[in-house]
Amino acid sequence: MMPPHAHSPSAILELLEGDGTHPFRGVFQMVAFERGQLLTHPDDTDYIFIVKTGCLRAFLLAFDRELSLAYLRQGDMFSTHTRLQMVAHEPTRVLIARRSAVERVSAAHPALQHALIHGLARVLGQTITLLEDLAFHHARGRIARYIVRSAMHAGVGLQRGQVVPLALGMEEMAALLGTTRQTVSTEFNAMIREGAFARERRGYLRLEDVSLLRNWANGDAAELG
Repeated sequence: MMPPHAHSPSAILELLEGDGTHPFRGVFQMVAFERGQLLTHPDDTDYIFIVKTGCLRAFLLAFDRELSLAYLRQGDMFSTHTRLQMVAHEPTRVLIARRSAVERVSAAHPALQHALIHGLARVLGQTITLLEDLAFHHARGRIARYIVRSAMHAGVGLQRGQVVPLALGMEEMAALLGTTRQTVSTEFNAMIREGAFARERRGYLRLEDVSLLRNWANGDAAELG
């Protein structure tokens, strides 16, 4: 039987730090990164890392442009064998280990293996969501979908009067949604004027016309322009 919190973001940390996990502790090492510092490793060996505290931004860099794919927070994990680059979005501590060592230890511990697979799947899901946004939704639709996802992650129901926390600012949101800060700001203000939501306070908005927000979020490719 899997542990009761196996699907929570911090499940892997609970396994690593709980009783009877001494073999795991010997595999991972703690590394600290300051805001803006790239996550690097000393050689070409594949590493697995887990965010202990703080936040990492995963992005692709090509032709001097960046495309943010995910923000990794406590309990999130990824592998360095991808072409993605990672930068500390804020002061961050990361548990890091050679992939070969993790595979060797996890083979004898199904709970750890399950948590590792689930953690990687969560990040892959975020990436697929972004690709779907870019391929099938215009800027306003992407913003609406981001707001709906933010409400879901915060456990906030999509109802008039509910307050939704937004983890990202305009510039960060633009990088994640594959557009410019000016476009996000312009569309955001237009959505406010049209009554979908209102600014509550810095980093929060209050839902108003939820049906309008849903319509934008469910927009199809025909709306691209």
